[in-house]
Amino acid sequence: MSDNEHETLRQKALAEIALLDTPPEREFDALAKLAQRMLGTSMSSITLIAPERQWFKAYCGPLAPQTPRDQAFCPIVVETGAPLVVADARLDPRFAGSPFVTGAPNIRFYAGVPVRVQRPGRGPVTVGTLCVLDERPREPTPTDVEVLEVLEGLACLAEALIEARSVARRAAEAAEEHRLTAERLERERRQFKQAERMADMGSYRYDIERQSTAWSDGVFAIHERPISGGVPTDEILNHFPEPDRTAFVAAVMRTLETGEPFELDADFVTAKGNARRVRCSCEIELAKGRPVALIGLIQDITERHGLEQRLRHLARTDDLTQLANRVEFHRVLDARLRAARAVDGDVAVLLIDLDGFKGVNDVLGHAAGDAVLRRVADRLRASCTAGSFPARLGGDEFAVVLSAGVDGVGVDRTVRRLLHDLEIVMEGSGHIARVTGTIGIAWSSTAGQDRDRLLRQADAALYAAKRTRKGTAATYRVDADYRQAG
Repeated sequence: MSDNEHETLRQKALAEIALLDTPPEREFDALAKLAQRMLGTSMSSITLIAPERQWFKAYCGPLAPQTPRDQAFCPIVVETGAPLVVADARLDPRFAGSPFVTGAPNIRFYAGVPVRVQRPGRGPVTVGTLCVLDERPREPTPTDVEVLEVLEGLACLAEALIEARSVARRAAEAAEEHRLTAERLERERRQFKQAERMADMGSYRYDIERQSTAWSDGVFAIHERPISGGVPTDEILNHFPEPDRTAFVAAVMRTLETGEPFELDADFVTAKGNARRVRCSCEIELAKGRPVALIGLIQDITERHGLEQRLRHLARTDDLTQLANRVEFHRVLDARLRAARAVDGDVAVLLIDLDGFKGVNDVLGHAAGDAVLRRVADRLRASCTAGSFPARLGGDEFAVVLSAGVDGVGVDRTVRRLLHDLEIVMEGSGHIARVTGTIGIAWSSTAGQDRDRLLRQADAALYAAKRTRKGTAATYRVDADYRQAG
């Protein structure tokens, strides 16, 4: 390994122990003082070697807190990794010109040993020294060996202090990280609970092997059950009335078999008997590629569902009469035609136009006209059989899709009843106005099960009836001449 690589390794180890430029610590100060007293010198230090300087973690005597690294004694020990004894620095060509020798603190004697730190899997790395210094030289004697032995023993204590400090620091960092993690988890738990409350939502987890279910607080709230009561495993499905219960079970089984997630909306009854609408979603939790649990969400969408239903009703309903509007009539008619095509069946459509309605508006006013339209709607609802579908197409034009399976006799019966019920007399301000209904009838088999053609044929029959006599009905026939139909 090159000198640069060694230096990089030393500086990395020094950074890892995070000791450089830290405040004084009693244990290190006591160790430096002990070295000074045991070896009878005027100075001592525990030194760390940074890239451009040497910094004294602890020192005794007339030493500065730090000095430049160049021409200093301790960097030699760190670079060589070996102890160093200099009996008289003025006689040593390596240090004779050093400013630390020629000037303050006027070092003549120096003895230093490496201070190492352990790096897991890397072995020891020298990061500093424990040394003693004096203004007086010492003659080389056999006791120099004893000096080094004392210093090396004290250096072991310094290394133990550094290691203990590092362990304590790592433990403190781990404790702080644990505290921050605990705070973050608690914050996220509060946020999650608040989000559940704000979204009327809860989460659940079903352990496949243990066949046990865990609920978040939000799920208990949706079920209107106390958290203290635990998960009512045997009663969960009872909250879903049929047919949604069967649909939910089928969705769960399909997810278990295929691994595909599901989402469905279902009716729901709480433990307190309150009707709700919920959205359930679920997906598989995998561990090592094996399904171990079902994880899902349940959300109370009662308010949203109600709003959607109201909006859907408004979009499909004539506001004045509360009958279906033209858009909804076309949707239902298309569905009935698809069903008829599937079984080679037939669908009958009645188009109804009110006679004399304009006179009501002109003579009695628009309020009376609105009353007529509402009365017509009521009579359509009352006169039509179950499964029939009445609608207001606009103005004074109405339509009815008759129930599936109706035959010619049933259509005639319904038409006669409607012709009678649509005779309406309105009085007001000394005036009388009479309204009747004219009906055009068409069958889908004649129109090739095509909606637009079917409506054109019913319209042609309607105007044929009007030409004959208002307040009557006519059925479209292929062989009839409708060229004069309006």
